[in-house]
Amino acid sequence: MKDASSTDVVVHNGVALSSFYQCGDLYQLDPITLEDKGKASWNNTFPAAGVSAHPKVDERTGDLLFFNYQTTYPYMHYGVLNAQGELTHYTPVPLPGPRLPHDMCFTDNYSILNDCPLFWNEDLIAKGVYATKFHRDMPTRLGVIPRFGTEKDIKWFECDATYVLHWINAYEEGDEIIIDGYFEYDPSPSMPPDASLDDRMFRFLDLFAMQSRPYRWRLNMRTGAVNEGPLSDTITEFGMINAQVAGKKYDTVYSVIPAHGWFGFEGLIKHNVVTGTEENYHLPTGVYASEAVFAPRPGGTREDDGYLITFTMDVVNDTSHCQIFDAQNLSDGPIASILLPERICSGTHATWAGAERLTPQG
Repeated sequence: MKDASSTDVVVHNGVALSSFYQCGDLYQLDPITLEDKGKASWNNTFPAAGVSAHPKVDERTGDLLFFNYQTTYPYMHYGVLNAQGELTHYTPVPLPGPRLPHDMCFTDNYSILNDCPLFWNEDLIAKGVYATKFHRDMPTRLGVIPRFGTEKDIKWFECDATYVLHWINAYEEGDEIIIDGYFEYDPSPSMPPDASLDDRMFRFLDLFAMQSRPYRWRLNMRTGAVNEGPLSDTITEFGMINAQVAGKKYDTVYSVIPAHGWFGFEGLIKHNVVTGTEENYHLPTGVYASEAVFAPRPGGTREDDGYLITFTMDVVNDTSHCQIFDAQNLSDGPIASILLPERICSGTHATWAGAERLTPQG
C-alpha cells in the first residue's frame, strides 16, 4: 500500500512527525505552521525498513521509542532516538514470521512489543497476496525488552489469543510489568455468505463487532508467570492518557465509544483503571468524534486535572467543531466549541504537545 503517512502524529524535538501503520518514512512538519520539512533522515541513519505508526515519546527523557516490521527475516526491529534527534539504539527483534503489530508501549526501563496471532499468510505473500487471518490456536506473545536491550535480552510471555490494536499504558510494580490495552474478543468477525467486499474489508475496522474491551496483563519478570483479565465490560478503544504519566502507574484513560457496524466514534468515555468507575458523553445522532487528546491544566495537581480535545464530524448539518471538555466532568458536555471552516473527515489519531515541547533541542 502507498505510504500515505496518515495514521499517527507525535511531536519530538520540536518537530511534528507523521507516520503510516504499515511502516514508511516519517514526514516532518513545523508543529505550529505545518510547514513541510521533508522526510526525517536522522543524519542518514533512518532505518531502511522505515518506522511504524505509534512511535512513543517519553516526556521525562525526551526519547522517541519506535519499531518497524517487514515480510523478511528478522521481521521486526526496535530503536530509540534521543532528545536531540540522534539514533542511539537499533536492534533486530526476530519473530517466527511476518506479523502485523500496530502499537507498542513502554515503562521507565522497558519497551513492550507484541507478536499477535493475526497476520498475513506467508505463502501467499510470495504471490503478492496479502490475506489476513486470525489464528485462534496460537498465543499472543508479549516481548519485554530493556530500553537499550538487544534481541538476547527480550523476554517473551505467552498470553491468551487476541489482537491488540492499541495499548493504553504500562508500568513496573515489583517483579511485574503491568500492561493495559484493548483485548479483541473476536478479532475476525464472521460474515454472511452474501457480504459485500466492503463489508468483508471493514470488518477489521468495526471495533464493536470485534468486541474490543480494556484489559490488563501482569507479566512477572522473575517467574515468567502471566496473570491477565478484563478491566471493564464496556466496548471501547483508542485510549488516551495524560502523557505525563506514560510509563508510570496511572489512574485514568479516555477512550472512544465505537459506532456499531462501521468505523465511527459516537462518544467519549473516561475509565478509572483503579476503581473501575466510568463516565461517558454521547454525541448527538449523526455527530462523530475523533480520538480525544488530554491537555493537562498548567499547575494541575491531579492526573485528570485538564482538558479533553476532540474534533467532531456532524454529517447532519455538514459542520465540524473543535470541542473541549473539562476532563474531571466529562458527562457535563463540552465547555467550549469552536466552529471549523469546513466539515472534516473522520480521523484516527491525534496528539497534544505543550508549548515547551515545540522548540528543537538540537
